[in-house]
Amino acid sequence: MTMAENAPDQTPAVTPPVDYRPQPRYGELAPEGWTWTPPQDEPVPAASAVVSTTATPARAAWGSAERPVSAKPGTAPAWDRPLTISLLVFGLIGAYFTISMLGSLPQAWAMLYAQAELGEYAVTDSVTAIISAGSIGQAVVWVAAAVSSILLLLRGRRAFYVPIIGGVVAFVLLVAAVGVVLAGDPALLEYLSQP
Repeated sequence: MTMAENAPDQTPAVTPPVDYRPQPRYGELAPEGWTWTPPQDEPVPAASAVVSTTATPARAAWGSAERPVSAKPGTAPAWDRPLTISLLVFGLIGAYFTISMLGSLPQAWAMLYAQAELGEYAVTDSVTAIISAGSIGQAVVWVAAAVSSILLLLRGRRAFYVPIIGGVVAFVLLVAAVGVVLAGDPALLEYLSQP
């Protein structure tokens, strides 16, 4: 026997090709037939945008390196809750004053009629309906903004933008109600359009 016959097999082990596709994240399914193999100590080409596959505490906790370990999913910043509550309180005060203003619109119109010497202002059923609809709309907008904001806060999401959107909608609703009442009064409209 020669020494070559007793030597162990010297053929190099065949390594599978490196797969540079990103790994599926938690909750995602991999494409059929795809298997993950741990990376070898080979350098990763700089041109590919591969997520590192090394196990870190963040990956162990969350399954990806994009979220830090201390952050909870859906956590809003600390400033969001007090700002949202402040905006809701401000919106409640604004809704109260807007509803009061809509309720006193017939008195304001009567005063304009007296100052312009247009005669006596008579409140019609359509004006009463528009004022009632505008007042109810203001209340509904505030309640919808408050409920949506509270639900978002309870889920830990940002909610400061909801009262802002509610305020814009309430303002548009107020302008529309006053505009419709004004458009239905040709005598006052003609007086206000004079130079």
